[in-house]
Amino acid sequence: MKERNIAIVTTNLYKYSETFIHAHYRLPRANIHILYAGYLPQNYRHLRTQGSLWPGASLFQKLGFAKKQNEQALVEGIATYLLQNRIEAVLCEYGPSGVEMMSICSKLKLPLFVHFHGYDAYRQDVLNSYGTKYPELFETAAGIVVVSEHMKTQLEKLGCKSRRVKLLPYGINTGFFKPGRIKCADFTFVACGRFVDKKAPHITIGAFATAKQKRPDLKLLMIGDGELLDACKALVAELNIVESVTFLGPLEPGRVAEIMGSAHVFVQHSVNTATGDSEGTPLAILEAGACGLPAIATRHGGIPDVISDGINGFLIEQGDEAAMAKKMLELATNAALAEKMGREARRRIESGYTEQKYLEAIRALIETGLNG
Repeated sequence: MKERNIAIVTTNLYKYSETFIHAHYRLPRANIHILYAGYLPQNYRHLRTQGSLWPGASLFQKLGFAKKQNEQALVEGIATYLLQNRIEAVLCEYGPSGVEMMSICSKLKLPLFVHFHGYDAYRQDVLNSYGTKYPELFETAAGIVVVSEHMKTQLEKLGCKSRRVKLLPYGINTGFFKPGRIKCADFTFVACGRFVDKKAPHITIGAFATAKQKRPDLKLLMIGDGELLDACKALVAELNIVESVTFLGPLEPGRVAEIMGSAHVFVQHSVNTATGDSEGTPLAILEAGACGLPAIATRHGGIPDVISDGINGFLIEQGDEAAMAKKMLELATNAALAEKMGREARRRIESGYTEQKYLEAIRALIETGLNG
């Protein structure tokens, strides 16, 4: 398989919560060009060079040109960049980016691959804006990628034929995320993710507070930030568990791996939101498994693809705070069970969810599209 010039279209270049996209920058046998800043990208980055795909943007705006004229200039800038750099395939992160790039790729006869991740398949405002164009995208794209069985079913409901959907679960660098040598002295739970509605961090905190009533020594580490962070800090104060809950903020992957390796159990209470937002497969659950942690999580999105109830963790129903507290106590009072589940979690990641396997599968899909 020879090296190919591949453009990756993403809304953000290095958003801390999108490490699953950053992994694509390491696609094997690929000369990667990153087009970013919006569903219709405005900037580019290749190796050490970067710049605007819309060099006349500020001038257009100063002269008062209409938005449509501005967008046309941007479309032409993107097309010119793809041609000048001899791009052979385009990989779009998120469905809306695929829609925005569809006409450009069609005009240039470039195979377009679209990787759905979560909200782009579920959230109602996104579907209201782009859903009517998804059927055309499903038919014209050279490849459609999803990360869970649940998401595959959702795209089929949106009009995508089953045979056109490729299920490729995320992969983890198991040499980077691995079991820690030293565990925290107190039994410690760790949560990692944005403080947003679909992660329901307040339910995790409530369950922890209930479990702590019977095991006062328990600790909870929470990694991430987001719009619900202040509310969650207030809840911790209200429940009088400030000394047992530590908010660590967003962390670099190295620190995330270190914290996970020192904890005992991973916890996440993902839920469907009022807006329809839903998880794909939370990457943090895979990272925790690679670190040898059993998970207590909900039957939501792609989580049941990874967690087998009673084997490498526990699954509970969405919104069931009492059940989550019960399972937290069960593992906190049975270290042998937690360790056994943790070993199975690591084995499962090593056997089916490695980064190498994931990236090779994406690269093979692109090569098939180029040759087909």
